[in-house]
Amino acid sequence: MNLSPLKHLKALSPPWCFPIFVTRNNKYWMGFGLFIFAVLLYLSSNHYHFIEPRLLPMSWIDQAVPFIPHSVWIYISEYFFFLVVYMTCQDMVNLNKYFYSFLILQTVSVAIFWIAPTTYPRDQFPLPETLDTLTYLVFANLRVTDTPANCCPSLHVSSVYLSSFLFLKEQPKKFPLFFTWGTAIALSTLTTKQHYLIDVIAGILMAVMTYWFFHRIVTYKSPN
Repeated sequence: MNLSPLKHLKALSPPWCFPIFVTRNNKYWMGFGLFIFAVLLYLSSNHYHFIEPRLLPMSWIDQAVPFIPHSVWIYISEYFFFLVVYMTCQDMVNLNKYFYSFLILQTVSVAIFWIAPTTYPRDQFPLPETLDTLTYLVFANLRVTDTPANCCPSLHVSSVYLSSFLFLKEQPKKFPLFFTWGTAIALSTLTTKQHYLIDVIAGILMAVMTYWFFHRIVTYKSPN
């Protein structure tokens, strides 16, 4: 018997079965809402702390990686990255998997930031006066908006890798492009001195675990 993908998912009744509520009609509003939620959630733990964030030990790799201020352009390309990923996704089941996984990734990470906040010694890496005006302004404003807290796990890293995994099955020819772009963003968290190496590793693990659960364990059913 041939069943459509949605009917096939609906026919299953596993322990974890979530409804499909992102549709082609509400895709952009839901995406905008998810973005606003993620930003507000992140900034809440980034600027207000129940306990003092603690510094982590600098590994030899952290010390060896140079401070490259111009890599801030790669770092902030993350926001365009998310927009492109979300707009490019065509399969609604896959988009719902991404929506759920991204939402939970943000929530769990911020919960960790509240419980065990960490910070980075950015004051050891002042912006050089010789930096061009535009890059200086962008980087300086980034440091004001995004404090050195919310370090481990890196949401910058976990979010871009989780997003790139979206293309492992759907449009797989695009996966190398987004994975490479995501890796460049992950590396830029080190060269902009926003994160420790352990933050990057923890972020990758968070992305893999979240993807595995929402894309491999959970099934999805149509609300109709």
